Amino acid sequence: MRLQELVPAVTDEDIEWVSALMSLRDLDEPRRAFLKRLDTLDVAACPGSGKTTLVVAKLAILGRHWRSRTQGVCVLSHTNAAREEIEHRLGATEVGQRLLRYPHFIDTIHGFVMRFLATPWLRSNGHPLVMVDDEATGRARGRALGKDRRGVEFYLDQKEKTLADLRLPSVDFSAPLQGKHYICSPDAPTHGKLCRAMGIAASEGYFCYDEVFTLGQAMIEQEPNVAHSLHARFPCVLIDEMQDTDVEQNRLLNHIFPRDVANTVVVRVGDPNQQIFEGDGESDGAFPHGETIDICTSFRFSQAIASLASSFAVAPITGGLIGRGKTGEGCPNTIFVFPDDDTSGVLGAYARLVSRCLPVAERKDGVHALGSVHRLKNYKDEQFPKALEHYWSDYRSDANSSRYAPKTFVEGIRRARAHLVISGHAHESVEMIARCLLHLAERAGLRRPVKIRTRLHRYIERSLAANAKLLKAYQRGIYLYLFYPHPLREERWVQTHAGLLKRLIEELHVGEEVLFNPEAEAYLAWTEAGDMADVDTGLPRKTINTYRFEDGKDDPVDVQLASMHSVKGKTHTATLIVETFNGQHVLEMMLPWLEGKPLVKKEHLVTYRKNRMLMYVGMTRPTHLLCLAIRSSALGEGEVRAGRRAALEAQGWVINELERG
Repeated sequence: MRLQELVPAVTDEDIEWVSALMSLRDLDEPRRAFLKRLDTLDVAACPGSGKTTLVVAKLAILGRHWRSRTQGVCVLSHTNAAREEIEHRLGATEVGQRLLRYPHFIDTIHGFVMRFLATPWLRSNGHPLVMVDDEATGRARGRALGKDRRGVEFYLDQKEKTLADLRLPSVDFSAPLQGKHYICSPDAPTHGKLCRAMGIAASEGYFCYDEVFTLGQAMIEQEPNVAHSLHARFPCVLIDEMQDTDVEQNRLLNHIFPRDVANTVVVRVGDPNQQIFEGDGESDGAFPHGETIDICTSFRFSQAIASLASSFAVAPITGGLIGRGKTGEGCPNTIFVFPDDDTSGVLGAYARLVSRCLPVAERKDGVHALGSVHRLKNYKDEQFPKALEHYWSDYRSDANSSRYAPKTFVEGIRRARAHLVISGHAHESVEMIARCLLHLAERAGLRRPVKIRTRLHRYIERSLAANAKLLKAYQRGIYLYLFYPHPLREERWVQTHAGLLKRLIEELHVGEEVLFNPEAEAYLAWTEAGDMADVDTGLPRKTINTYRFEDGKDDPVDVQLASMHSVKGKTHTATLIVETFNGQHVLEMMLPWLEGKPLVKKEHLVTYRKNRMLMYVGMTRPTHLLCLAIRSSALGEGEVRAGRRAALEAQGWVINELERG
């Protein structure tokens, strides 16, 4: 049945009901229109507009009246934010429970492809599935290389690649790279070794995260009717964070859920000004396209920050970005101007400003410093400052990556605990510990397929269900690792926890020989916290990449450093964007937009578009305070400098010129 036959028209009474249920306020006309519409459309929503909350509100209205037991709503995104929002806001309600079970499906795009396409293709073609994990797949490829491993890894290192970075271009596991120029020429000896290793790892059931799309595409080609079955099963599809879908994902989604099919409603929600992947038009699902609702009011920040960020919007915002946040009063949005060859005073000056205008109680969303470039490679002196490391030498570019793999189980626990402090949500931290346990099992030589569902933690609990004592010990371990107020101690870890973890993986794979080889023992070894500071203090240093400012006068200020790409979707209390170098100095390139005098002739050049989008992402993170740090020479000298200072101040910036340290 069509969506309009499965639910009645949405009324004002429905909106009042969901507003009371979810404590929604300030539902203006665009938001109410989104809740009422039951047809295919795009929604372009600005940062801090409450996109996910609105999506969940719409789902609640649909779930309240849903008439089918076999057809459902499909909600896809790049994170599990929608599911977590439902659990948080509606978990105790009947409508919330209905939405979280069959026939509805709420998961990531990867989870959808894995469930309905990749896994069925593997099963139908007789292939096992052991793990979908970049790190484990890289190790499986290394084992397949045998004596050639060291030479191949050395070659890949010259290309700034690892075995875990490689991706299958085909599902011919006997020769996945056949005839393809991949990393090196098909005639090169290394090409043949990579081809064989990647094929063997895939045949054994090891796949990288993004390879599920290659498997999914194979299923579509093998079973052309699978797309028809899926859009018959899901007459309503809602895609959140649409701007983050890349060309491959768009192509697959458009094939399964075409927007021009009469019986399928496809609602896409996102912000075109925060696109990471840029498409080439309608062929790959350009967003937004066609019927569009614009939501340009943000509850995150004040109009002062909204006005500063608006000029960086690549997709025009009619009337400009509107900030309704009640925060930021008394916080001067500041540009720190530092000597060209001396960045030593930047983080301290920023932290001092935060300390002065933001009490500790108001810093709940963290104090952050961001850079467009955060990896220091191929550096030349004239590029200074090139990356975040030039502002703080202890910055580790790998540590904030989503692909960063802890070297030991203990480090994994510390990162999971720190993540919980930052996010306030336990789900991802529990999953991080569950993944560590499966990594330990894989290192110990266990190869039996892992029946992975959406959540690894639940898989482990089901696998331990027959041994109540070990199940209780695992659950107790999760509590101790994440919620117990005291940190781990070496003696306790060595005497108790390491042995318990060994028993757990033996129980997960009953009947297999467990080999606690040097690799597994090294993963279980105790390691000191090092840069991972204690997160149990009153003012937690929440990640490895945290600079602490203390002057003995006020409370310490912890500044978390990260790339601008890594903070999409995040909310900060205060944000500093520092100058970095990518072809040229990024903030200097963006000066005309900062001054309110955009370079119209260059607006559509790819480099300018990308940097404007990054600036827009970074500038729309903070609730209270927005700052920049730029080289002194960027402002010029004499009358030119005076004119630029005046233009920046007219836009609302306070200029703070730093002395040499």
